[in-house]
Amino acid sequence: MSNTQNKNQWWAPVEEAFAGAKVQGLKVRCPKCGGWGTVITRWVKGPTVKPLYILHIKWGKVRKVCELEQEQANQVRTQVTLKKSDVKHLLETRKSFVMFSGGKDSLATLSYLKDLAESIGREVTALFIDTTAGLPQTMENVRKICRSLKVKLEIVRPEIDYFILVKEWGIPSFGKRWCCRELKIKPVADFLAKIEEPKVIFAGIRAAESFIRRQYIPIWYHPSFKCLSVSPIFDWSDEEVYNHIKGDGIPKDLLPTSMGTSTECWCGAYKTESDFKKLYDLDRRMFHKLAKVEGEIKTGYTFLFNKKTREKKPLKDLEREILKEKKNGDPI
Repeated sequence: MSNTQNKNQWWAPVEEAFAGAKVQGLKVRCPKCGGWGTVITRWVKGPTVKPLYILHIKWGKVRKVCELEQEQANQVRTQVTLKKSDVKHLLETRKSFVMFSGGKDSLATLSYLKDLAESIGREVTALFIDTTAGLPQTMENVRKICRSLKVKLEIVRPEIDYFILVKEWGIPSFGKRWCCRELKIKPVADFLAKIEEPKVIFAGIRAAESFIRRQYIPIWYHPSFKCLSVSPIFDWSDEEVYNHIKGDGIPKDLLPTSMGTSTECWCGAYKTESDFKKLYDLDRRMFHKLAKVEGEIKTGYTFLFNKKTREKKPLKDLEREILKEKKNGDPI
């Protein structure tokens, strides 16, 4: 395969991102051709479970690519692992950022990597996304945790505020998730684009979170961030996560308390009626801000929508229900 041909292939940026990375946990025997190679996944639009490939690399260059059938991919996933030595090597060879939302999984990831980096004379930087639709106390808690851990914190935010965008594009939904791209991916991509040295992003994704995430692999090339994305606690159980963050010396009042939903983004794409009831008690100011913008959206769509009955429920109506329940002493 010539250099010109290689540059025109989809795997060229993947090859570049993996250059110099000694990631032994991704080395497997290819079920298609029998040779040894590196397992990678490729983001493609459409399927939830992304395809797996084996890159056959020699002398730092891709010589052959094998696309795996579903059964072969399932077999390979059981062989993929992320070794501590792999994580250390990435920390040693790349500027390292940890996506930190303030939740338990991202806190466990940040704490674990901070200790690992210090053991080899390196450091990590926490990266928090201010979506402009989050709770102020979430960001403040993130700042306090980073000070407690003595970890540098970088905060990125979208160029245009969520409450401006939502009036133009409407409330995000499963079928129209502009929020993730505009509020999260673009700000991080713009930040990373300014860093010329080799870099790596670490995230707190775990297989135990869902069936879909069990189909992931712990290291992949992020096409928007243009670097490797790594999940160092991919195989950790819930118990391992809780035990780690409790034993790291972080003050108890800073430890995450589960709301059953994320607090760093209230864009509306995944929020339920139960979530908004919790928000009403947690931060009434944000609840009213969302209710106000809901009334200003020209499409007339609401954050709460019943697909079966096609019924819209404005947050103002939900507030009346909450107040009535409180008055009657009913549990919310």
